[in-house]
Amino acid sequence: MKRTVTFLAATAALALGAMPAAAQMRALSDPVVGHPDPESLFTSPDPVLNRNKQAALHIQRELLKCNEWARAGEWLTDAYIQHNPLAASGLKGVQDYFLNVAKRKPLEPCPALSAKDSNAVVAVIAEADYVTILTRRELPYADDPSKSYTTTWFDTWRFVDGKADEHWDPATLPTAAPPQAAAPMTSEKMAQRMKDREDIEALMWSYDRALDNYDADAYAAKFTPDGSFGGTKGRDALREMVLSFKKAQDDRRAAGETLGTMRHFTMNQYLELIDDTHARYHYYHQTVFGTGGPGGTADAPVVAAAGNGVDDLVKLDGKWLIQSRNVAPTREQE
Repeated sequence: MKRTVTFLAATAALALGAMPAAAQMRALSDPVVGHPDPESLFTSPDPVLNRNKQAALHIQRELLKCNEWARAGEWLTDAYIQHNPLAASGLKGVQDYFLNVAKRKPLEPCPALSAKDSNAVVAVIAEADYVTILTRRELPYADDPSKSYTTTWFDTWRFVDGKADEHWDPATLPTAAPPQAAAPMTSEKMAQRMKDREDIEALMWSYDRALDNYDADAYAAKFTPDGSFGGTKGRDALREMVLSFKKAQDDRRAAGETLGTMRHFTMNQYLELIDDTHARYHYYHQTVFGTGGPGGTADAPVVAAAGNGVDDLVKLDGKWLIQSRNVAPTREQE
C-alpha cells in the first residue's frame, strides 16, 4: 500500500509541475539480486536445451566475464547476427573489437559465475533454439551519481548446432545531452583539445609526406593495426600497397617514361572531435604530378585525382592514428 501511495504521489506531483526534473525520481522497486548458484541454472534434462544452455554459460563466463575473446569461435558462429544497434554482425568483427580496439585481457584463471558479479545472473530461460539470460544492472541516478539503483538486463541468443547465431538485447543508441546539461569545459580540457588538433594536423601532414616519398613503413605506421584505406586493411597490406605504387613508378621510368614528382594536397579541412579518443577528418583532396621545382618537371601540373574524403581517427595509447581513410564517401557517409 505504501509503495502504491508513493507512486501515485509522484505521478500527481509530476502532473502538477511540482517536480521540475524526472532525474529527481527514485526507484520504487525492490533491488535486483543475483542467483546464489548461477551456474546451476545452465542445465536441462532435455539434451538440446542443455547443449544450448551450456554454450550460453560459456558466453556469459569465458567471454563476457573472463574476456577470452580469442576463443569466441567455439561458441559463436561466423555469421553471428547482431540486433544491438551499437554492435556489428560477424564473429570476426566481435573479436577484432574486443581484442584489438577494447584490448580486453583474459582473466587467468577464469572464475565461476557468482552472485557477487556486477552483472550477476538472475535467471536462465531456454525454449526451442533460444536461451535468455536475465542479469542484474546497477545504474547511477542522473542527479546524484554517488547513489544508484538496480534494474534488469537481458541477452537472448538463438543457437544453431550448439553455437550462438543471433543475439538480442535492450541496448539503445546514446542520446545527446541537452546543451544546458553539458558540463563547462575546463582549461585543462581546452588545452587537451588544442593539443589533439595539433597532433591530428601533424598526423595528416606526415601522412601525405610519407605517401609522396613512397615511404611504406612510415605510411603504414599512420594507421591503427586494423586501419584501412578503402578496401585495403591492416598495416601489412597498406605497406604492400605503397610498395606496389613505387614499383609501378619505377617500372615506368625504367621503360623511358618521364614522370613528375607526386604531391598530395589536402584542403578545406574540417576536424570533428567526437570525443576524447575519436575524431572525424573532412577534407577535399588532389593528387598532382609534375609540380615543377627540385625533383619535378617543367611541365604543367597534371591532376591525377581529386575529390573529397572523410577519415575516422582514433587515439590509441595517447597517439592519434587513422582507423579508416575514405577518399570516395557517399552522401550518407559524409
